[in-house]
Amino acid sequence: MLPTIITHAPGRRSHIGFDLDRFFDDVFETPRRSAGVPADLFETEERYGVELELPGYVESDIDVTVDRGVLTVTANRETESEEDGKTYHVRERRASRLTRSFKLPASVRADEVNASLADGILSVSLPKAPEAQPRQIEVGRTKK
Repeated sequence: MLPTIITHAPGRRSHIGFDLDRFFDDVFETPRRSAGVPADLFETEERYGVELELPGYVESDIDVTVDRGVLTVTANRETESEEDGKTYHVRERRASRLTRSFKLPASVRADEVNASLADGILSVSLPKAPEAQPRQIEVGRTKK
């Protein structure tokens, strides 16, 4: 069975994920599908999160910055030098430089952003400011 392909047609809301997709497009101001580095964007009550696929990169290859409300991830891998005695007939692994940028919501605490790399997935945690987090409001009795 072939997978169903869902395309976006302006004015047509045919699948349940449309509004959630549009929400993240608006919040992070990023195209829904982007060529290059695949990324997942998510939100919890305490933080936003970005996960990017960076297989073959190590921590020292990756630069993560937050500047003026924009998160930028740059990964730079150099080509390994040729060893004596090796003659390459095909060399598909070469130097590469990848960059992804995301405009962040104003509620992100930029000074507390952190990132980690595990199994080729870069995880960036973007804590929300306390005023952006949901809070429970106690309902009191009205005085008569």
